[in-house]
Amino acid sequence: MASMGGGYLDPEPLIRTIRDGGLLNKTLQSICHAEGQSKNGVKSELQARIIERIRQYAAANDVARFENLKNTIYNPTTVSANGSPYRGMAASSSSPARGTPTIATPATYFNTPGSHTNGYNMGGGANLYRGHGHQKELRFKPSPFFRFEQQLGATTACDTMQHHRHTVKITLKVQDYPVLSKVLKDPALRVMVFCASEEKGLQDTAFPHQSEIKVNGGEVKANLRGLKNKPGSTRPVDITKELRLNLPAYGNSVEMTYALTSKAGGGSRKFYLAIHVVRIIPVPDLVESLKNGKKIKEEAVLDDMRSKANDADIVTTASVLSLKCPLSTLRIDLPCRSIACRHNQCFDATSYLQLQEQGPTWLCPICNNSAPFDSLAVDEYVRTILKNTSKSVDQVTIQPDGKWELHSRKEPLSHSNGVASDDDDDLVEVTKTGDSVSMGTPLTYRPLTGALPQRSGSSRDSSSASAKRPIAAVIDLTSSGDEDEEPVARTPKRQQTSGNGYGAPSTIPAFRPAPAPSNPNSYAQPRS
Repeated sequence: MASMGGGYLDPEPLIRTIRDGGLLNKTLQSICHAEGQSKNGVKSELQARIIERIRQYAAANDVARFENLKNTIYNPTTVSANGSPYRGMAASSSSPARGTPTIATPATYFNTPGSHTNGYNMGGGANLYRGHGHQKELRFKPSPFFRFEQQLGATTACDTMQHHRHTVKITLKVQDYPVLSKVLKDPALRVMVFCASEEKGLQDTAFPHQSEIKVNGGEVKANLRGLKNKPGSTRPVDITKELRLNLPAYGNSVEMTYALTSKAGGGSRKFYLAIHVVRIIPVPDLVESLKNGKKIKEEAVLDDMRSKANDADIVTTASVLSLKCPLSTLRIDLPCRSIACRHNQCFDATSYLQLQEQGPTWLCPICNNSAPFDSLAVDEYVRTILKNTSKSVDQVTIQPDGKWELHSRKEPLSHSNGVASDDDDDLVEVTKTGDSVSMGTPLTYRPLTGALPQRSGSSRDSSSASAKRPIAAVIDLTSSGDEDEEPVARTPKRQQTSGNGYGAPSTIPAFRPAPAPSNPNSYAQPRS
């Protein structure tokens, strides 16, 4: 993995310590509180919050905060008993609400060109919208796909419900919120419903497990659970089309009915509901910002490959680099990967962002490590390969020194189904019963001189009313030579008819074959 000019922060040792280091829940809670995160939840939830923060600092290459967190993990005694932040932790960028303790926010991550236009900035405050003048602060984790504009109404608390159903309601009128009149004119503005299970700190969108949303009495069809076992993959609910915004005095009712708000480890929890007007950022705009944003330099990639090739402890061989996106299986257009990823394989920026827009997990599809939007960078080494190869090329071979060449495939020497072989000397054509077989002695037919007498009780009559030709004998060349079985020749039934004086249809002359001879190659002439 090539860095972008600075040292690489490896998050894996710290992550292993959090997962397998045997830290007590009390220690994990202190670390979470020091990082401005919620202390509630079971041990796995506490570990997930700390691991997420470790990866954020590593992706941002924030050495100071990474080292502070590292020192706290390896020396948990440095955290005070009440869990106050350690020295060097920045305070919130905005003043806390009355009666709310100061919460430390993450450091400002990469400020990419165009970050002000797409509204996605992981910094603590610029893009974290808070309710104006409301008692409860509900701050959601930023998303590159939308930017908060204004909150509508107050944040509504959803009381715990362990056995019964409960409904909370928010009423919206255009005359009370002038920003709603802009939603009618600007298609980029949307009204969305957000919900969180905690009140303090940055929150993922999370609805109660059993819940539904209704707008003006009609149910909104939306996925309120997200992906299974993927916290943070739930999307806010867009209710713009269900609102009646052309009537200024009309009270639009937004209701959420929920039940069973118990925690996995026991107990119950509250949920908090809020409605925001957001500005949608389309995927093409995000892709354009990536083109003008961070780059993984080609020389940095080559230097990293050469250093590994010169390392005596590492055995390097040629490798195959795929030019297809692992998500869409199509040729990559804009090669991207996280700056924290150590592999050279890239994915297509558009395909990755479209997938995250449907269900945000922000995991690299190659190594499954965290790959948030702010950590994405364009790999100029792979981009050069794409520019210098035709669109039909989907693989190249990478040498240990970084040189690349077209990947030559060796086709296996095997006959596939449906491909005929050139050697047809041993082919034997077997005709189906009923097909004519060309023999050395041709058959001759002579019309009968008179009407044929009808033979009663015979199953082997000579003529047929349907004027079918006699069944030809078939010679089986594949059978054993020792078998002398005579073929059984079936003759069609004869039926007395009138029409041409011969007792047969006028179109085909009737004939009467002789009994089958002992020699299958000899044929008897029809009887006159």
